[in-house]
Amino acid sequence: MASIIEKERMFQYLSRNPAALKTAEKALQLEGEAKDKEKTGELKYPWMGFEWHEVPAQTQTLNQLVVDGLLVTGGVRGTFKSNSSTTYKLKDPELVRECLAMLNEAGQSTEEYEIPDDMFDFIFGHDEIKNLVLRSLRSEWPVHILLDGPPATAKSMFLGEIARLPQSRFTLGGGTSKAGLTDFLLQFRPKYLIIDEIDKMGMADMSILLSLMESGTVARLKKGMREIEKMTTWIFAGANREDRIWPELKSRFFIVHLEEYSEADFIKIARSVLISREKLAPDIAALIASSLAPRTRDIRQAIHFGRLVKTKADLDELLKLKRW
Repeated sequence: MASIIEKERMFQYLSRNPAALKTAEKALQLEGEAKDKEKTGELKYPWMGFEWHEVPAQTQTLNQLVVDGLLVTGGVRGTFKSNSSTTYKLKDPELVRECLAMLNEAGQSTEEYEIPDDMFDFIFGHDEIKNLVLRSLRSEWPVHILLDGPPATAKSMFLGEIARLPQSRFTLGGGTSKAGLTDFLLQFRPKYLIIDEIDKMGMADMSILLSLMESGTVARLKKGMREIEKMTTWIFAGANREDRIWPELKSRFFIVHLEEYSEADFIKIARSVLISREKLAPDIAALIASSLAPRTRDIRQAIHFGRLVKTKADLDELLKLKRW
C-alpha cells in the first residue's frame, strides 16, 4: 500500500504533467481490458503490457515516464523488451487509480487554457479591479490579491468567478482549520487558492499561508520529522476588515479596497444579475431592484428575492416579512 507521501507526490506529478496523465488513464484502461479478457479466456497468454502505438506516445516520452517512476518495462511486472518490441505497464496501478480519482474529485485539469477576457463582465463597474485580477491570473509568477471592503461590495462575486477556473479551490477563512489548511493544500495542490473571509482565519492557518506566499513551501510534522513540500499557488482573498489580518501576511498581498455601491449602482447591478443569471423578466427584475435599493446594497438579497418572486404581490408579501 502506498504511503501518504507517495500519494501526494503522484497526485502532484499527474496534476502538473498532461502527458503523464493521459498515458496513465490509457494504461489503466488497457490493463483493465486485458484482465477482463484473461478472465473470459479470450486472452490465452498473460498480458505483457502495452506498446507505444496503443497509447499513443513516442517511445522517448514513455521512457521518460519510466525514469519518473510512473511506468515499468524490461521484465518488471511481466513486461518485455527486445530490439524489435518494448512493452510497458504502470508501476503501481492502484496508486495511479486512487490519484486519478482524487484529481477528478478535485475538479483538476492539466489542459492548457486561456483566461477569458469577459470572465468578470457580469460585474458592474470595478473596471480597474477586473484588469488587475486578469493581469495576476496571466502573470508568470503569483501575484496575490486581497479584496477588502464591507459586505455586499462584489468581493464574493470576483472570488466566485476565479473559483470556477480549472485547478482552483475555494475555502472560507473561518472553516479552514476544521480539516486543516496544510492537509487541504497537500491534498489538492491548487494553482488558485480562493479564501473568502480571510480575516476570520485562525493564527495557525495564517502562519501556513504566510509560508506558502513567502517561499512556496508547505510543511508539517510526520513521525517526528518535518516534511516540506513546494508548490506554486496564486492566492485571491476577500476580507471585511483587513485590520484583523497579520501585517506580515498583508504585506504579501496587493490590497484593493472596494466601496459600498451607491443606490443607483445597486439598481443597475441587481437588475443585470437578475436578468442575465437568474433569467427573470426585465420588468420583474427592475421592480425587485428598485424596491430593495432603499433597504440594502447586498446583491445576494436581490438574488434571494429573484428566486422567490413571480409577481408584484409576491414581492410586497416578502418585503413585509423580511427583517432588515
